[in-house]
Amino acid sequence: MSAIGLMPNRPHFLPQSPKGAFFVFFLGIFLAIAAFVVLISWLDVNEAIAVALGAAFSLLLALFFLGYIKQPLGRLAHAATEWSDELEERIQDLKSEHSQAQAILESMIEGVCALGRDGTVLWINRSAESLFGLTPQEAKGKRLTELIRQPELGAMISEALEGKQPSVREVRFLGPLEQTVHVQVTPCGAEQGQTSLVVVAQDVTDMRKLESMRRDFVANVSHELKTPLTSIKGLVETLLSGALEDPANNRRFVVLIDEDTTRLTRLIDDLLDLSQIESKALPLRLQPVALRPFFEQLEARFKNQLEAQQVVWDLTIPTGVPSVEADPDRLRQIFVNLIDNAIKFNKPNGRVTISADPDASWVRITVADTGAGIPEGDLPRIFERFYRVDKARSRELGGTGLGLAIVKHLVELHRGRIDIASRLGEGSAFTVSLRAHS
Repeated sequence: MSAIGLMPNRPHFLPQSPKGAFFVFFLGIFLAIAAFVVLISWLDVNEAIAVALGAAFSLLLALFFLGYIKQPLGRLAHAATEWSDELEERIQDLKSEHSQAQAILESMIEGVCALGRDGTVLWINRSAESLFGLTPQEAKGKRLTELIRQPELGAMISEALEGKQPSVREVRFLGPLEQTVHVQVTPCGAEQGQTSLVVVAQDVTDMRKLESMRRDFVANVSHELKTPLTSIKGLVETLLSGALEDPANNRRFVVLIDEDTTRLTRLIDDLLDLSQIESKALPLRLQPVALRPFFEQLEARFKNQLEAQQVVWDLTIPTGVPSVEADPDRLRQIFVNLIDNAIKFNKPNGRVTISADPDASWVRITVADTGAGIPEGDLPRIFERFYRVDKARSRELGGTGLGLAIVKHLVELHRGRIDIASRLGEGSAFTVSLRAHS
């Protein structure tokens, strides 16, 4: 049995702490060396025997004292292992949390910038790079106000640094495309006296445009409904005040009421159609449609209107043109609107020409007139709801201002496109491109 096993319990006179045990251990080594020297100098024995005896004595003494420090060393080693494992686990947790935070910030739609206390960029996510047109290489270490020349943004950063309070507002960025950006600048670490900033920016340009369009739409609908209703109300009041008994005028008043009622009905029908088309709630029953027979039927429908307006119908579609893939009812709605406009806004003895040209897997169908044409400045807005080039004439002819908007949406619903070419005094040409039936 070893010396370690001989003394399992430490006597009370020996130190109980690990530090004291280490002291006793090294004291024992010192005494063993001293005993070895004494053996050599005092004993009259062979030098080799003295060395052997001294080494054995030193070993026994070292083992004796090692038995008393084994437990403190073991506990110390165990504690060190636990600390190392805990530290490694904590480091892994921090790395995981950092990766998660990085992934969240990079996936945000909003642009996020971290700024130092002097306004320099410490970090920027991809959305902010795209929004402000920056790259991490050119942004890091530079002041955000130097990279983005926008006075309001600079004022917000200064306010947040000085007042230690968040600053929120919408900022307009002028450039090739004007942008409206919702910006929030929030100070961080102010309680430790080291203020840094987090800038969160969201592009709300499209949202503000939609809000503006919604307001304009409501205002236009209200106006379009109010005009015929005011007319009807005035005519009814006139009839009730005595004109009903006037045989010379009562019928004329009733005819005017009927015309305004028809206009209201047409407006409401167009609004319902437009709502269905824009919400994608209008199913299409696609099938091959032969173009020449289709337009021959439309010619019969417009015969009386053509004669009344003294407009010539010119159908120049050859029989060999491919059929198009379309919903017949919606295709009729598209070209009824276009041909109706071509007749109404034409000049006396004018001409409406219908032509079609195959183009690879597409067929280009053109409705051209010889009317007054459309000013170049009005062309980009011609397909907007309630937009009219000649408002007075359009209302006089019974237009609702929604026809071309409906046409555009129906063409796009067929995955096609519509183009316009026009010259003042020469007329306009609307070209609808649809897929050919294979």
